[in-house]
Amino acid sequence: MADTGIGNAAAIVGIGRAMAWRDDPDGPKTPLQLGALAAVRAMQAAGIKRSEVGALFTGRTPQSYMVLQYNQALLNELKIGPTFNSEVTAHGGGALGTLQLAALALHAGVIDYALCVTNEASGIWMDQVGSNAAWEGDLQFEAPYGASTPSLYAQFACRYMHETGTTPEMCAQVAVENRRWALDHPHAAMRHKGPITVEDVLSSRMIASPLRLLDCAVWYPGGIATAVVLTRAELARSGRHAEVTWLAGFGQCSTHEWVGERMGGWGFAPLEDGPNLVRTGTAVAAKQAYAMAGVGPSDMQIAQSSAPFTFANLIILEELGFCPPGEGGRFVADGGIAYEGGLPFNTIGGYLSFGQVAQGLYNLQEVVDQIHGRAEGRQVPNVERGIVHGHGGPMACHSVVIVSKEPTR
Repeated sequence: MADTGIGNAAAIVGIGRAMAWRDDPDGPKTPLQLGALAAVRAMQAAGIKRSEVGALFTGRTPQSYMVLQYNQALLNELKIGPTFNSEVTAHGGGALGTLQLAALALHAGVIDYALCVTNEASGIWMDQVGSNAAWEGDLQFEAPYGASTPSLYAQFACRYMHETGTTPEMCAQVAVENRRWALDHPHAAMRHKGPITVEDVLSSRMIASPLRLLDCAVWYPGGIATAVVLTRAELARSGRHAEVTWLAGFGQCSTHEWVGERMGGWGFAPLEDGPNLVRTGTAVAAKQAYAMAGVGPSDMQIAQSSAPFTFANLIILEELGFCPPGEGGRFVADGGIAYEGGLPFNTIGGYLSFGQVAQGLYNLQEVVDQIHGRAEGRQVPNVERGIVHGHGGPMACHSVVIVSKEPTR
């Protein structure tokens, strides 16, 4: 890809977060309450007034707060009047997609500040297991047969392990390393469960072959909202903002909606040679992001992914460029993401041990916090830049963002 000039043209100047749990003493919170609070905190961190918000982008409507236009509900709550606003609905990939739209609007010069908000509180208000399966199965050909979310992903896992020789032990090591990071994080869902071993993963009950219980993401037992304020490069350099984190590069690629439809795709990246279940849009998105930022995988000092199963994390590590295609299992088995000495990967514990909250920007916040030396869990030394991967749907939608302490170009 040629340099488009968009890399480093926008920067994050404020982040806010709000969290809630079912047993909060002042009562449970709705996603709208959490989203509004996170947004206010982000604007306060950026030092801007609500009248300065030129664009508002949200992830898709939270499952636990279904309204026709969630972005409209949020702007009404915040009492802002953006000139550009929308939901970004590429499943979980839309969370980072909000930043991409914001960067385009800022680069075009039509706004000065953009507010991006993603949030969910399913862990407080609803049955996440049953509802998520209903969302991710084809309404005509999959959902009527009662397919669970793990059973949909298991089809990808079987094919990936068959083609690459990846073993259950290799997959299990991802869960082990993610759990080690989660033990350091005060908000990780599985922190109280303690460390796990490869043997623990392999002996956990089968959910959908070859996926066992500890191969699967845990639902977060509460709600999280994260909000980000971005501005143009010249305003980021103005000295007005207490903290600046550069949006060095980004990319996005979606390949399908339902698993069955995936097998009808061909003639476009990453399915140039025909249908398959082992390549995803992550490689396409990462290539865009690296080219835009003018950096490569070896320049990343930290990485986060919202991949919800162990095998999927191996695919993402490959497609982000940390190891060759098909070598994710061996990379991890050889210490590639080891808690001591490996690539700092999923440093809050990932979806496997921190927990999954749909539409979350909290993985991005972790990288920004690490860059500025205020990680809530274990601080990785000397972090200057990092990469964040957002996943959504059954291996369907993928977004990648690279952020850095200083411009990369």
